Amino acid sequence: MKHKSYDYQSKYVLSRPLFLAYILHHCISEFKKIPIGIIASDCIHDISFNQKEVHRLSPFITQFEDDTLKEGKVVFDIFFMAHLPESDQDIDFYINIEIQDDFYPNYPLSARGVYYGGRMLSMQYEDQIKSSHYENLKKVYSIWICLNPPKEERGSITEISLDKKVLLGYNKLRKKDYDKLSVILLYLGEESKNECLGFLQTLFDGNIKEKRKIEVLEKDYGIKMNEELRKEIREMCNLDEYVANRGKAEGLAQGIEKTTLKSLQSVMKHLQVDLKKAMEILELPVEDFSKYQQLLKH
Repeated sequence: MKHKSYDYQSKYVLSRPLFLAYILHHCISEFKKIPIGIIASDCIHDISFNQKEVHRLSPFITQFEDDTLKEGKVVFDIFFMAHLPESDQDIDFYINIEIQDDFYPNYPLSARGVYYGGRMLSMQYEDQIKSSHYENLKKVYSIWICLNPPKEERGSITEISLDKKVLLGYNKLRKKDYDKLSVILLYLGEESKNECLGFLQTLFDGNIKEKRKIEVLEKDYGIKMNEELRKEIREMCNLDEYVANRGKAEGLAQGIEKTTLKSLQSVMKHLQVDLKKAMEILELPVEDFSKYQQLLKH
């Protein structure tokens, strides 16, 4: 994203159950017939953002078995569990949502999405498939919101999923036994008439002022927000304005410092962590610890 503070606030806003429910309702087939309000209140739980590690999902993986552990710490943008209203299970799906600003990060996003999905499958070893009960494996979805896709691909939605191909003869494989992983790519575009893409474009469009943004989300997309959620969107818009003006020398340092301080306070409050951990989450330099410690006292 544009700046660590804006990145954090965007993920935090999107991780609200009402917004997650909107995405599930429009993008995941199993939730299409379920009202958004019910999904938000009854179907989503254990939401985390910027916390759940991608590479360290199993207690049985060691550095000798998995070279990815040698890389820097990588976390899911947003990670949560969901279940269907009629289900007798607490968990029917493991879901991950990523906000991707850079469309060309030197690797295909689709491949990374499959990898993230595979990690969500492997993390179920202890909880879902003890004693080789693979029939208990839950389906995983990795959803990628691409903010700056190529012009010709804007306004498109693509789903990559597992399927079977019978090469010879006949078999009775049931879809529910192998349909366990899907990657959904959402390519935003200003001209898109799709409801979900339009909602996300409105939410992340820096050219739409806060008052208008809230008005459009409520009126055009039927999202009824409380004052707390409106406040969070206003904070996101204010951060975006700071970033948009970062080329202006006057007031730049003070502006970034002020917004970073607000983000630190928000992380500490919502995640119940100390200053050191909050700085780690926002990837701020360790040497700035004393500076922010002093600023938080005022």
